[in-house]
Amino acid sequence: MGLTLEKNLEFYIKKYKLIDEKDCKEIVSEIENLNWQQHTFYSPSIKKISEKSGEKEFDCVYAEISTKELIMKKIWDAYFNYIKDLNFRWFDGWTGYSDVRFNRYTENKIMAEHWDYISGIFDGQRKGVPIMSALGSLNDDYNGGELIFFGDKVIPLKTGEIMIFPSNFLYPHKVNPVKKGIRYSFVSWSW
Repeated sequence: MGLTLEKNLEFYIKKYKLIDEKDCKEIVSEIENLNWQQHTFYSPSIKKISEKSGEKEFDCVYAEISTKELIMKKIWDAYFNYIKDLNFRWFDGWTGYSDVRFNRYTENKIMAEHWDYISGIFDGQRKGVPIMSALGSLNDDYNGGELIFFGDKVIPLKTGEIMIFPSNFLYPHKVNPVKKGIRYSFVSWSW
C-alpha cells in the first residue's frame, strides 16, 4: 500500500484555539516591559548574521515569566494535536521543543521573509533540525502585521490561536509592517 499525501501545502498549516483571552492579556502584561532586543537572522551558509530587513525587523525576547509553564504546555498540546490530525503512520512524535520566544512588532516593524531553519536553538546538548514550528498570537487589536505564507497567502491568527506548520523551505513566511498598535506573538520549534 502506497503513501497518500495531500499535495496542497496549505493543508499542513493548522490552527488551534488553545489559550483564552484572559491568559493572553496576562501574558502580554508580563512581557510588555521586558528588555526586548531586535531580531536577527543567522545564515548557516555564510556563518554570520544576515541583514534581511535592518532596523525594520521586529523585537524579541526569551524570558522566565510566571505564565511560561502554561504557554509551554499549550505549545506541547498544539504539537500533539498536529501530529494526531495528520495521522501519518510514519510521523508520530518529536524529540523536543525549544523554549518559547516572545515577539513584539511595534509600528512599522516587520519580519523579513524566511523559512525556519533555526540552528541557533541547538546549544550542544540539544541537537537536531527543526521539523515543526509553533506560532501563537497573544493579541489581534492592531492594524497591519499580516502573516504571509508563500509570498501572498494571508493567514490570520486570532488572540489565543496557535498555528503549527512544517519548518522547511516549502513554508516561506513573513510579517507585513504593523500600521497601528503593537502585535505580540510567541514561537517555538520542535525537532
